[in-house]
Amino acid sequence: MEHDKRKARLEALFAAHSVSVVAYARRRSDPTTADDVLSEVFAVAWRRLDEVPADAEPWLLASARRVLANSRRAERRRLALLDRLRTTTPQVAPGLATPGSAIGPALASLSERDREVVLLVAWDGLSSQEAAAVLGCSPRTFSVRLHRARKRLLAALQAQEPSTSLPLKEVCND
Repeated sequence: MEHDKRKARLEALFAAHSVSVVAYARRRSDPTTADDVLSEVFAVAWRRLDEVPADAEPWLLASARRVLANSRRAERRRLALLDRLRTTTPQVAPGLATPGSAIGPALASLSERDREVVLLVAWDGLSSQEAAAVLGCSPRTFSVRLHRARKRLLAALQAQEPSTSLPLKEVCND
């Protein structure tokens, strides 16, 4: 089907069935989600226009049903992930944390950004240039972030064990 005919058919489908599709979605969700479902149903219809039967309403409502189901599953997965993230503590590199070590709590006390910078170098073994590419910044910017993060980590370690010598040469030395 040529582009103009496809466009005209989709516009005709939208004009004829958009009200029933959005009404179907609104009976099963909130208005914002229903509008998203309407958009997605007609995006699917555009991609699969050759498969849309002449009596399109049941096909479009079935698409709306699947879009709603996918949306609900995605929302459940998102909420489950948020719950897991709330209940777990930050993971510390196995080689860095030993029983009785202050490194785990010190790393956990850092901001997410500082912890990521330190662990990319210390745990993942990346060079400053490689780690900068991971974070999407210049190597110079990464070096500054790493220097500052190391200082904060050292301060956190010293605050926990001020009289102990610290065996973190590869992480905290400049």
